Amino acid sequence: MFMKGESVRPGVLVLVNDCDWELSGQLDTILEEKDVVVFISTLHGG
Repeated sequence: MFMKGESVRPGVLVLVNDCDWELSGQLDTILEEKDVVVFISTLHGG
């Protein structure tokens, strides 16, 4: 649902422990047991 190819769809912000996942390696990010992953839609209706 959030993925398009090998990345996240445009308009979806992904945070890993309150840090943009693009700064932490995107798909190469290694998650640990207590990590928090948040998906935020930046798109809205008008």
